[in-house]
Amino acid sequence: MLTRRLALLIAILGITLSSYSHADQPTVQQFVKMRWPVAGRLAPDGRFYYIHNPDGLAQLYVRAAGGKDATKLTDFPDGMMGYTMSDDGKWIVVSAGVGGNEQSNLFLLDTSTNRLRALFCHPEIVFDSVTWRRDSKAFAFKANDISRSDFYVYVYDIAKNATKRVMAEKGDYSPVDFTSDGKRLMIVKSNSATHTQLFEADIESGKSREVTPASEAWAYEPVGYTRDDQSFVVITDYRGDTAAFATLNLSGGGIKKLFPQYDSIEADQGTFNTERTLLAVCLNEDGYRSMHLYTMPEGKEVASPKLPRGLIGNIDFAGENLIFSMDNANTPGLIYKWPLGKPDAAPVALTEADTQGIDVSKFRLPELVRYKSFDGLEVPAFVYLPASYKKGAKIPFIIEYHGGPEGQYRPSFNRIYQYFLTRGYGVMAPNVRGSSGYGKKYLEMDNYKKRMDSVKDGVAAAKWLADQGYAEPKQIASYGGSYGGFMVMATITEAPDAYGVGCNIVGICNMQTFLERTKDYRRKLREVEYGPLSDPEFLKSISPIYKVDRIKVPLLIAHGENDPRVPIYEARQLYDKMKQLNKDVEILVFPDEGHGFRKEKNRITFAETLTEFFDRHLKNSPKAREKKSS
Repeated sequence: MLTRRLALLIAILGITLSSYSHADQPTVQQFVKMRWPVAGRLAPDGRFYYIHNPDGLAQLYVRAAGGKDATKLTDFPDGMMGYTMSDDGKWIVVSAGVGGNEQSNLFLLDTSTNRLRALFCHPEIVFDSVTWRRDSKAFAFKANDISRSDFYVYVYDIAKNATKRVMAEKGDYSPVDFTSDGKRLMIVKSNSATHTQLFEADIESGKSREVTPASEAWAYEPVGYTRDDQSFVVITDYRGDTAAFATLNLSGGGIKKLFPQYDSIEADQGTFNTERTLLAVCLNEDGYRSMHLYTMPEGKEVASPKLPRGLIGNIDFAGENLIFSMDNANTPGLIYKWPLGKPDAAPVALTEADTQGIDVSKFRLPELVRYKSFDGLEVPAFVYLPASYKKGAKIPFIIEYHGGPEGQYRPSFNRIYQYFLTRGYGVMAPNVRGSSGYGKKYLEMDNYKKRMDSVKDGVAAAKWLADQGYAEPKQIASYGGSYGGFMVMATITEAPDAYGVGCNIVGICNMQTFLERTKDYRRKLREVEYGPLSDPEFLKSISPIYKVDRIKVPLLIAHGENDPRVPIYEARQLYDKMKQLNKDVEILVFPDEGHGFRKEKNRITFAETLTEFFDRHLKNSPKAREKKSS
């Protein structure tokens, strides 16, 4: 599950126009080069581990207790993907792939010697979802080694250097938590964004049993076993619409909702302390993430740090301290330590950001708006305006459509947004139907045959900007990556006059070829969303590749050669079709990247290309030139 993965998500991300003269305005390269540590963990001996990219690649670093100098622990040619530390701090499992292909290999780091050795490595197998046993002597993981479309679950014993398979059923199974004695393991099966199941495996016998209601399809995000191992805490929409915290009685006692005071707010994530006596409860409040601390099992709220509105993450308990990160539109995701039980204590920053000399405190905060779509549905969106903006002025605007499709745009620190704001652009980020964070009904509103309804929501965003007087249609960019790239292609083909330009990053243009070529283990989950390969006519009907003749705007395509999710074939067939029809198209392919651009040099190249492309076509659009001349 997402809360169990320390996945490194490096975006190209945003300062205010009025803060700098034209001569000293920071460059896009400076914005891209802004960096800060992520995924921080404080070991029991006081050493602080984190992922950082001062050399342009994500690697693992450590600082001694109380020290300031960092030691670089890994040197992967393509950077690392994530890591998981044992409870005693003696071992770290590091995940890394090659060339952005996401075929993650596992390496074991002995923290007493900093020796790193390959553990599970294979070019065609994904090893993922590492979960440590609480005695720190073994860990569970999943791998698609037997069947490329199915993930089985294993337990690896460090002392014995031996692996045991504990779950071997067809499907996507991931380990999530061990009981305190290490004899049982909770495993989650992912069927779709709205249907997951929990199974408890007996390690010795290898037998497992489902502990969620077998006859009902609901979503269960695992949090962990309670202190007595008799119950399991989950986040679930069980028999409701909004996801909530609940306990699952493992003796057949049913599901009991926790914290009813938050019934109207979507539960986001939960983290236990080591003793399972304290639970960090995170809520998704219109895209922002708040945190509350509760004793368990009593459910009594205790003091938590006083924080500004934003997104709290990287939550971990380290002895008597709480570790967390905090970011919003003008605050990078710095990692803090806060002493539990001391409500008046100020959090202490464990990291600092390299902001390239840019004053991030002046970065623009967004406004949350809601606009009506074709059927009256209210769609939430975040709107960013440059500091120099005067009401009624028409400016070039970028609409970013998020990926997923069950993703959610959340107002975090975004460098590319802020960079474009300094250049006089506005930015809008809608959460169209199908986005997470707004309940089960909203999440399922775009499934299968309802796919184009979400596209209509996307087009409605552009029309709202024009109707509100923010921008002329020909000054609006359709921009997005992955499923957001599909949204780009769908919006500029379904509403070719609503935009002035498009930028499709690692996006889908042909649903059938995408499903045929995506990695086997991803296909089942995606067919639930987009429609099955057994329905080729429907897949064709929603595929923008068959509507390229409608495109009236210049298009920039950017893709990684090694993309396992949306294979490069999607970009190449789109480019060829555009060329064949004599359409205005440019393509940027990175041979050493996958589903997104991890390497700093590539992110700089992309950002510079994007800036030049948007400036050329939006700032110099016919409408803009006409306005300038008058």
